[in-house]
Amino acid sequence: MYSDAHLHLNERMKNILQKQPVTAVISCSTAVQCKEAASFIQSHPSMKMSCGLHPWNADRISWEELLPWIETSTIIGEIGMDNVWCDIDLQLQKKVFEKQLAYASNMHKPVVLHTKGMEKEILTLIQNYPNKYHVHWYSCSSYIEEYRALDCYFSIGPFPSIDPNVHKVVEQIPLNRLMIETDGISAVEWALDHKIDDDEYYSCLHRIADEIAEIKGKNPEEILAITQQNLLQFISNSSI
Repeated sequence: MYSDAHLHLNERMKNILQKQPVTAVISCSTAVQCKEAASFIQSHPSMKMSCGLHPWNADRISWEELLPWIETSTIIGEIGMDNVWCDIDLQLQKKVFEKQLAYASNMHKPVVLHTKGMEKEILTLIQNYPNKYHVHWYSCSSYIEEYRALDCYFSIGPFPSIDPNVHKVVEQIPLNRLMIETDGISAVEWALDHKIDDDEYYSCLHRIADEIAEIKGKNPEEILAITQQNLLQFISNSSI
């Protein structure tokens, strides 16, 4: 029943994911990452791969370089814009982002969004490209209702109790559009600001469910089931 809507694969995560099946999306932003994820997924059918030209790579990886993997992926992302954790020219980021938005919309492939610091600009852009959108680990107090009006999915990163903006997302977004994510165990450690054992990965997923359940007035098992179903619905390649 565990699901992880957004994680990055490394050797540590490979070892963790061998222990218990998880419905998950592995996010890739280079050809090497895509090749590695594709190989891993062959023996883990409950997992899917997403592929996209990440804004952090907008000035060093070309669309043509990643296109063969984008074409074979059923999910595009994570893609977007970022003025907090990188200093790449925003006009270049926008050009790369819009190219991928247009492709995904035309091909009816759902999209995972990276919005850090550019929430308003991304909201404006995606309105031009009808699609299914997953807003990954949204941690901004503004524009939540506007993204909700576009029927976006939101993945809840670790942990609502740590970040009041994530708590606000859980409060305002309906249960049928919420998912759980870790962004990988290293991101969980970053959020907690301390090291954790590999075996704690699954308890972290449960802790996120616990915190969502408390906010929504449900029990954690319900949240685990609902968020897994939401992820399956998001990644289904049905018509928009």
